[in-house]
Amino acid sequence: MSEVVWKSFKVRPQEGDWEPASYNVKGPDGREYGRWRRVLRRHSHGLTVISRYTAPPGKAWKIVGKASKLGEEVYIMEGAYYNTAGKIVAGPGAFMFNAPGAVHGGISCDLTLYIHCCSGEPDELLSVTLIDFEPKEEIQPVSVATGV
Repeated sequence: MSEVVWKSFKVRPQEGDWEPASYNVKGPDGREYGRWRRVLRRHSHGLTVISRYTAPPGKAWKIVGKASKLGEEVYIMEGAYYNTAGKIVAGPGAFMFNAPGAVHGGISCDLTLYIHCCSGEPDELLSVTLIDFEPKEEIQPVSVATGV
């Protein structure tokens, strides 16, 4: 049986690069929209990242993925997931566990997530589509410390 060596460390706000996704697009305003990912920790027992998504005005990303073999934990830091009717299904402070092999996803305009892939492997992306979209609900601010 091999011993796993664990080391404590810290990642400061200015450390680490934001990696763009291959599906990012240029909007009519010349800005780049899509997903940027910052890897906080990469280990065979877990991949921990922060992902930011942005969409052009009047658009949203509809993303469907399949969780890796040990599942993934997701915490919404900012923004929201919407359903096709434009209603919020999960907003700031929501925590989700996507079980191994679970097909999951949502629609987002601007979203920042903390993600821990329990197996060390990211989700399998099944589809990524930029759609016409307008949210019907506004995100209500939530105090993470109190939950209200």
